[in-house]
Amino acid sequence: MANCETYNLPVLELEPHQIREALRCVLHTIVFNRALGYVVPNDVDSELFDITYVKCGDPAVEARVEARISEFCAQVDKRPADLHQLQLSFYETRRKQAWFGMQDERLFWETWVLSVLVLQPDVAPQLGGGAGAMAGAMGAAAGGSGSWGSNGSGGGWNAGQQPSQHVCGALAASVAGAAAGITGARASSRQTRMQAALEEQLAFVVRCVNDRRDHIPPVLSASAVTFPFDITFSGSSARSSASASLQGSLQAVGKMLLKATPPPVLS
Repeated sequence: MANCETYNLPVLELEPHQIREALRCVLHTIVFNRALGYVVPNDVDSELFDITYVKCGDPAVEARVEARISEFCAQVDKRPADLHQLQLSFYETRRKQAWFGMQDERLFWETWVLSVLVLQPDVAPQLGGGAGAMAGAMGAAAGGSGSWGSNGSGGGWNAGQQPSQHVCGALAASVAGAAAGITGARASSRQTRMQAALEEQLAFVVRCVNDRRDHIPPVLSASAVTFPFDITFSGSSARSSASASLQGSLQAVGKMLLKATPPPVLS
């Protein structure tokens, strides 16, 4: 991988329910821009963001990307406090001489590193608790020994009178409404920041694919996805690939031993 071009994308700070959709936007954008064969672009409107991204129109590619995203999200759910990274790597396959016959070798020429930091969903600000306290205070006042009202000589506190329940309810509702409004404003602000960060990341991908092309190998396939790719993350297919390689080597050794002529028996 000495000649592999690596792109480290800016960290995406996302809430748990946004990770899957954000990865769809980024991964499909990269795969489409590296599908150098004949493709039928498929425009997709994001389910969570005001973004339209493009798929390469290959059902097998879409299924593979979706499966890896699901595995990645499952890992994030287990360790939400960690910074999680996912790698999308393109490679070409060459046959090379191994110890026991020919073996396929992956030559990676480009890798995209996506980093995700999980944010917990926004919660009500401190005013939300104040709204509850205010409502409780209003209830206590309703059962108390005095109230604000008219005593015949002007507005003031009237001892021995209880306040109107609908007045207390209206005040409590007003405070709760203010808290909900602040919470909604904070959530809207966070969504706007996430939207801008995702748009910036997609723009970064487009700039990279347009600016650097010298490292791309010659196109030898007419299929839509010209070069095979692999999506890995910590504890995932990297280990399974190594295991598969070891298993293949053991199978080659077994075949060689079966074909070998046994030595003559000494008398």
